[in-house]
Amino acid sequence: MTGVASLPWLRWTGTPADTRLICLPHAGAGAASFARWPELFPPGIAPVRVQLPGREDAAGRPPLRRLADAVAGLLPQVLALGEGPLALYGHSMGALLAFELARALDDVGHPPAHLFVSGRRAPHLPARKAPIHRLPDDEFAVALTDLGMATATQAGPAFRRYAFPLIKADLALSEEYDHVTHPRLRCPITVFAGTEDPIVDADQVTAWRAMTVGPFATHAFGGGHFFHQQHRAAIAARITEALERA
Repeated sequence: MTGVASLPWLRWTGTPADTRLICLPHAGAGAASFARWPELFPPGIAPVRVQLPGREDAAGRPPLRRLADAVAGLLPQVLALGEGPLALYGHSMGALLAFELARALDDVGHPPAHLFVSGRRAPHLPARKAPIHRLPDDEFAVALTDLGMATATQAGPAFRRYAFPLIKADLALSEEYDHVTHPRLRCPITVFAGTEDPIVDADQVTAWRAMTVGPFATHAFGGGHFFHQQHRAAIAARITEALERA
């Protein structure tokens, strides 16, 4: 069974497991970026992949540009999965969305069991890089290449027409985010980081500690901003270990 119809932003295969792991992608990506994740987890942990509007099989819907709108759309769908434990994982933009979704779940009395994030500075810190979502397309392509999207400057007109508005909308969601002081999360936070990430420094990784009263851990992997793609099996193993230990 594949979950789509009644929960339009969520994708999963099989029956829900004891723990649902909500997986939130980076800017421009969709549920397909986690297509290989289900095979990496034991039967007790089920990845539930998030498909925000504007991409893949939801390409006909306009993408969101405000984080609050994404959280408001996701929260009731995640709650509809039932009373079992939830964990969250997000990369880059997805990490920020996972954090705010964790706050929202806390507020309604369904706190997540664990928050896992990667490729994003702690949410209360200001950016050290200039925003790029308003750049003209040629400059935007260069900026994406600097982030590690090696083919962005060679992209053809069709790809640019589809992908650039989506990525810019996702980046607006992240780059225009204003952090609001809020009670700290109660769940553990684990942060994964790339040792050569051009936009996240080591001190910005450890600063996530301030976001929770619970346990905190970091794990570093070789690679740039998209290190999570080559290290997905190791990241999944760390997530499994943390959830089974809990």
